[in-house]
Amino acid sequence: MRRILIDADTGIDDSIAILYALASPNLRVEGITTCFGNSGAAQSADNCLRLIRLSRCGYEAPVVAGAECALDGGRGQAPAHIHGENGIGNVILPESRQRPLDMDAADFILQKAQELEGELTVVTTGRLTNLARALQKDPRLPRRLRRVVCMGGCLGVPGNISPAAEANLHGDPLAADLVLRGGFPLILVGLDVTTRTFITEKNLLETEAHCAERSREAVAYMREALRLYFEFHRRTEGMAGRCFVHDPLAMLIAEDPSLGEYKMLRVRVEHEAPAFRGMLLTDGRFQSGMDHDEISVCVRVDSDRAVRRLFSVFQ
Repeated sequence: MRRILIDADTGIDDSIAILYALASPNLRVEGITTCFGNSGAAQSADNCLRLIRLSRCGYEAPVVAGAECALDGGRGQAPAHIHGENGIGNVILPESRQRPLDMDAADFILQKAQELEGELTVVTTGRLTNLARALQKDPRLPRRLRRVVCMGGCLGVPGNISPAAEANLHGDPLAADLVLRGGFPLILVGLDVTTRTFITEKNLLETEAHCAERSREAVAYMREALRLYFEFHRRTEGMAGRCFVHDPLAMLIAEDPSLGEYKMLRVRVEHEAPAFRGMLLTDGRFQSGMDHDEISVCVRVDSDRAVRRLFSVFQ
């Protein structure tokens, strides 16, 4: 049983990652913090509460609304054309009686890390603002975590928000730079592998046909929410009846790192030059000019096995 804390800007793919984590017998969600991105942090927190109710997971995972802007004060526009006006494909899920905790998201991360010393894995599927703020408050945080798994970045493929950058790192590049060179035992799961992994209409049809009764509402939600996401991929990528697997892949790797292959790199994130905002900067020389620790960057993944596992928990 891996004990995880999820930090999300709860859009469509974040929601599928969250539903997977709540359904997996190998994961225990100790809490969810939210940030701006696919929607505002408050909307993301409300989405999470509704998803927890939908999941029928059998326990109450605390939710904390976090950063509404980047460390430099920027926010950007929520991409309603990708994730809908509410972040989850314009699907209206039943309201939850659970309410967000009234506390700072960074403090919640620090509290959980201290409670679960050496056991907690943090999985980030959005901007790294909350985790960076927690690190600023307590530089000992990296030593208290088992692992951090971040969905973000791109090395050998183009970005999805600019030619050089992936959206999560671009959204708060200063926070991303602080986290990637902060000494965390960190796995970066970026576009190099997420754009080679796909959810298809066939996956959904098979899951609907064989899903467990307890998962029927969650599977119906995924079918409805993914309509908008599939349409976005059709318009922008020329893909018919399928979409990339971004955030769920990071969650799957957090559960089972053997799904991927990794390269150890020292990495920084460009946060000063506007044209290269959010770009990964690496130094693979034997005598590196970067003096911080290496991180694990996922460079290959067993996509078929990952997608089979993603839908298996709903059957």
